[in-house]
Amino acid sequence: MKLFEHLKKKHEIKNDRNLAIALGVGHPVVSRIANGKQALSAEMILRIHETFDMPVKEIRQMMEE
Repeated sequence: MKLFEHLKKKHEIKNDRNLAIALGVGHPVVSRIANGKQALSAEMILRIHETFDMPVKEIRQMMEE
C-alpha cells in the first residue's frame, strides 16, 4: 500500500513491524492491509492521523492511489 510506504519513508520507519508498533496495532494487521487482504478501517485512519499528524483527506487520497 502506497500510504504505508509513504509513512515509512517520511518517518524513517524501517519495516512494517515498526510501523505497527508506532500505530499501536499488531504486525498482522499492517501486513493484511498492505497486502490488500483487509480494508483500511476508520479506526486505522484515525490512528494514522493522530500518530503522524497527517490530514485525513491526505490519507484517503493516498488510499485511492
